[in-house]
Amino acid sequence: MSNLKKTHWLRTTIIVLVVCGIAGLALSFFQFRAESAPASAAARISFSFEKAAEGIGPDGTPFDLSALTSENVISAGLEAAGLQDRYTADQIRDCLTVRGEYPETYLEQMTKYVSLLTEGADTEQTVSANYFPTQYTVELSSGFDTGIASSQLTELLAGIMEAYRNGFIRERSLIPMEEPLEKALADYDYPQQLEAISEISAQQQRYAAELEELTDDFTSGGISFGDIAVKYQALDTDIDRLNAQITLNVVSKDRERLQKRYEMEIRDQNIELESRKEELKQIEELVEAYEKEGIIYVSSNGSLQKVGSNTSTTYDKLVAKRKEVADSIAATNARIALYQSRLDDMTGTAETQDTATPEAAEPAATAVPETAPENAAPAEAATTDELASVVAEVSEIAVSEQTEEDVAKLNDAMDQRIRRLLDKEDGIEEQFAALQKAYSDQKLNASTVAVTEPKYDAPKILSGAFAVRALKTAVPFCAVGLMVCLILLIISRIREEKQKKTAI
Repeated sequence: MSNLKKTHWLRTTIIVLVVCGIAGLALSFFQFRAESAPASAAARISFSFEKAAEGIGPDGTPFDLSALTSENVISAGLEAAGLQDRYTADQIRDCLTVRGEYPETYLEQMTKYVSLLTEGADTEQTVSANYFPTQYTVELSSGFDTGIASSQLTELLAGIMEAYRNGFIRERSLIPMEEPLEKALADYDYPQQLEAISEISAQQQRYAAELEELTDDFTSGGISFGDIAVKYQALDTDIDRLNAQITLNVVSKDRERLQKRYEMEIRDQNIELESRKEELKQIEELVEAYEKEGIIYVSSNGSLQKVGSNTSTTYDKLVAKRKEVADSIAATNARIALYQSRLDDMTGTAETQDTATPEAAEPAATAVPETAPENAAPAEAATTDELASVVAEVSEIAVSEQTEEDVAKLNDAMDQRIRRLLDKEDGIEEQFAALQKAYSDQKLNASTVAVTEPKYDAPKILSGAFAVRALKTAVPFCAVGLMVCLILLIISRIREEKQKKTAI
């Protein structure tokens, strides 16, 4: 073969290889774009407060990340990114993925068997069966709009994460009562006012006791939730004292209406009493006629098998129910007696009792709320003495002989006493609310519920994945082109040999 032909075939082979390589790269590019995942943004949220690994929030209730895909959170994220008019919450929800991050050896630790006979006494399980992740990765893909800009995608995910964190902190924070109690009680009579104050005080006392156990004796400013519970408990003494004054002196804004109420209560309680007595009678008949079955043994495969029975459990439940109904009857009788005695005092049918009132034994000064200034104590003591003298003066007069002026004095004194009781309750409530806020601020903040900045990720041509794809596609193309060139070269050589033989 001449040098000219050799050069021709070499140039042709190189051109074919280049063309095959370009075709392979082009095909690799289209395949890579078609098969690659859409662009996405990812961020992390981590919880570092106590019991986060148990799935328990600072308020003592379970939590998860299901709210992250709620319509309210996604809509808030869309508004923060200014995309509320372009996309809907349903479109975004389908492209949100939440993954919890577990320790690398989590599965191994969960399935590991530890024998107490071979291991030491200090052996412990590092991951419990009810372990919850404390760090989550949230990924938002651009499947809802492949043409969305990277800045808009990351801004949208940042808005969603921020909306979820704000909502989590708001919902898991301890929320105090905000409605002023004095305004809500203005239209009620004195007994109902004290009942409402007593019920709210009892609820707050129970809530403070629960928070004391939940927060592990958390303190702020030297005050704990246990101290708040004690303050509410002390408030019950003042409520009982005012209840006694109302009962003995028949203090009411409308005595006729109060009398009708007592009569109605007595009728209702009597109806309840008859119903309970009938229920108790039926339960006692069931208990007396009930027979417990003994233990049964059944022969099976040459051995005796013990067969249990639930008849004893049923009998115990009947006995417990009988005691419950009997206690209810006793409580109903007590309420009837109380309302009847109050009604007798109002109608003057009760026997004459000692004219001494609880006011005579009451100390001259009442404890001032801790939030009040020190110079308020003399005014408080003077007010207490004045009210005590008014009540003592009117109490000397029989209820049936009291004039409208006497009733007005009693009502005015009771208004002031209830107002002072509410002021004291407000002082405790302010301390309680401040303590709840301090606890919430310490347990729920940007550090304990941390969110990272979203990172954008999109398929890139200059990446290892594309290089692998290009090699897998372009190399076979080039190999086929080289094989074609070699076959043509061989055919050309064979033809040249034939031509030489023919010429000879």
